[in-house]
Amino acid sequence: MIVHVLAVDYDGTIADHGRVSDTTAAALMRVRESGRRVLLVTGRLLPDLREVCPRVDELFDAVVVENGAVLYLPDRREVKLLADAPEPALVDALERRHVPFDLGSVIVGTAAAFAEPALAAIREAGVERTLVFNKGSLMLLPGGVTKGTGLDAALDTLRLSRHNTVAIGDAENDHALLAVAEFAIAVEDAVPALRDRADHVTPEPGPRGVVRFIELHLLDDLAALVPRVTRHDLPIGEDGDGNPVRVPAHRTRLLVVGPSESGKSTLTGALVERLVDAGRSFCLIDPEGDYQMLTELSGVVVLGGKADSVLPTADELDQLLRRPRSGLVLNLSTLRLADKVEYAAKTLAAVGAARNAGGMPHWLIIDEAHHVFPRDGSPATELVHRDPAPLCLITLDVDKLAREMTLVPNVVTSTDLPAFDRALAGLANARRDLPPLPRISGEPLGQGEAAIAWLDGSGTAATRFRVTRPRIEHRRHAKKYTEGELPPDRSFYFRGEQGTLNLRAVNLVRFCELAEGVDEATFTYHLRRGDYSRWLREEIKDPELADEIDSIAAALDVAPAETRRRALGAIRRRYAV
Repeated sequence: MIVHVLAVDYDGTIADHGRVSDTTAAALMRVRESGRRVLLVTGRLLPDLREVCPRVDELFDAVVVENGAVLYLPDRREVKLLADAPEPALVDALERRHVPFDLGSVIVGTAAAFAEPALAAIREAGVERTLVFNKGSLMLLPGGVTKGTGLDAALDTLRLSRHNTVAIGDAENDHALLAVAEFAIAVEDAVPALRDRADHVTPEPGPRGVVRFIELHLLDDLAALVPRVTRHDLPIGEDGDGNPVRVPAHRTRLLVVGPSESGKSTLTGALVERLVDAGRSFCLIDPEGDYQMLTELSGVVVLGGKADSVLPTADELDQLLRRPRSGLVLNLSTLRLADKVEYAAKTLAAVGAARNAGGMPHWLIIDEAHHVFPRDGSPATELVHRDPAPLCLITLDVDKLAREMTLVPNVVTSTDLPAFDRALAGLANARRDLPPLPRISGEPLGQGEAAIAWLDGSGTAATRFRVTRPRIEHRRHAKKYTEGELPPDRSFYFRGEQGTLNLRAVNLVRFCELAEGVDEATFTYHLRRGDYSRWLREEIKDPELADEIDSIAAALDVAPAETRRRALGAIRRRYAV
């Protein structure tokens, strides 16, 4: 389910002449009965609202009144002020100018015709108040208080996300309300500017339009509207013409395939950064510990992978997964394969329960998906393969996945052309309903390039593109390279020009120690021959660091001692050794 919250304005949207009809009330109740929440966001005062809408406690899960300044929670009978009360100096100034007004807990309300004397009163009082128009009404609100801030406060209180919210309005003060919601709806008779910025305009005015929208779209989870709303798409790179390559934020089921070390993790890292930038929550199951560096992203928590970092229990998972605007990475690298699969299955069950309750996490990302959904089958497939919520599967080859999981993807991307072609062929063989799938000819994909194909007609058939470089460079198996032990054929050997030495560096820590200790001639010999950069590129799988070492080696006018300091400094900065 995409939509978990319906946020509605009152006057002109669900109410005619201040009253909610039985038909409209019944439609709102159907929304609540479907498991979704209904929030009211209005400029009215709470006592006034109770007078005109006696069923307010029955119809709404939360009520934001005074244009975002006050939050009322019916089930708790609790009222929260979200801003300061009217300043006495402002009240006195309005009275001296004979401005008729109503005082709320925070808001000062009057008629739009009194805008000039109201503004003069604000200036005289020296307070920070904003004039907000609502058709013929005028509200004086503390700076920064809008229907949008009120909706945000309500969502935070209920632990719900704006990315699962639909908002409907009709007037000038509903711009901020619609701006916060993932899907912005205006009724047919809304002010023109609101209709222009809406994702959808109902074909009928006011409450009739709201009822029709609920019946046709909301209870169907916006199935017909979601593909049209592209403003939330996630850019992951650029094609050869400089056009952005995007994947939809909703209903995307992305398959990432390619051999080891081909750049799959860089592509996944770019996707994760776009999710973080957009404030979308995610859960990433990381069997090999490849995503530890994501802890540097705001709001991302990495658990597991170390003796002092225990994986969360089922109850802890449930709490962690329901947090809006957060990312959770589960590092399973210290578990045996059977335990990884078992823990991943428990996580998938927890993700399903959390999504049913509140729509979060917005994305589920599963690395090494062939371990969780092996070709010979796994009960875990039942937990995800019918779920339309966003999913990203990362694997070596589509043929390694359970057949049920080949029915899942609607987008395929790869960092290797042969793997891309095999994936498309495998999907076509498993899914007879697919049209002929495209191929990409030409040169092999270069470093930082990928190929992508949309299987549902939502984008260009197939194209190659350059992956957006993640702000935090992914460094595959950094712990293994810094603290582990590479096998003899992948270790570095300090031998010197005459071959008189045989000092083995089994990891980067040992490399730096030996590099500090060998004589200047030996260090310089290997540097000038490109031995260091070749090892870093081929065995440590870090071409960028290798290029940096090559640049240092090319500076012939630098003293050998300074060259050694720069080279080791580059390694230590990158790997904290």
